[in-house]
Amino acid sequence: MIPRRRRFLIEPVQAPLLVLVAIGLLATGCSRGGNRPIVHPVKGRVTLEGQPLEGVGVSFSPVVKGQGATAFGKTLADGSYTLTSTRGGTLGAGAAAGEYVVMLQKFVEVAPDAVPPEFSAAAGDSSRQVQQWFSKQETSRLEDEKTVRYVILGLLPEAYGNAETSGLRVTVKPGVHSGPTFEFDLQRDFRGTTPQK
Repeated sequence: MIPRRRRFLIEPVQAPLLVLVAIGLLATGCSRGGNRPIVHPVKGRVTLEGQPLEGVGVSFSPVVKGQGATAFGKTLADGSYTLTSTRGGTLGAGAAAGEYVVMLQKFVEVAPDAVPPEFSAAAGDSSRQVQQWFSKQETSRLEDEKTVRYVILGLLPEAYGNAETSGLRVTVKPGVHSGPTFEFDLQRDFRGTTPQK
């Protein structure tokens, strides 16, 4: 007896599944197109006078427009951060190759009566000097039909949050990045410096 050839048929239940798989593969292929940069893992750490600093916004801004893509991250309790590219980047995947200026900021919201003395204009000269480098902004918002006043405090010297004065510059190349180049130990009395060329 001659064996009959098996015929491979797509069952009705399999057809929609295959269509979804095909769409997924096409979407994956298209998403790596022109708008999404190739990124490289970047991990680092932010400390303040040697102590880990949580909640710091880390921003890498290209030195030359078009060479790299802005990337950002936020520090965890141990001061560590990973970067995400802003142009369609996967969370924590990294930054595109290029030279970057690094900016660092940390803000907290407090009630007006909880503002530390060093942020008060009514305090002494030393506090006014600190106030030149740290920021304070009073604002309000509507919560449960009531206007709630609060103050946003910038807890790092403002110079770290400005591309012209942060003094921090790094280069991302193909490969994995971590270590001292991507670790920043901040100082409370920092008043700004021009980025190293």
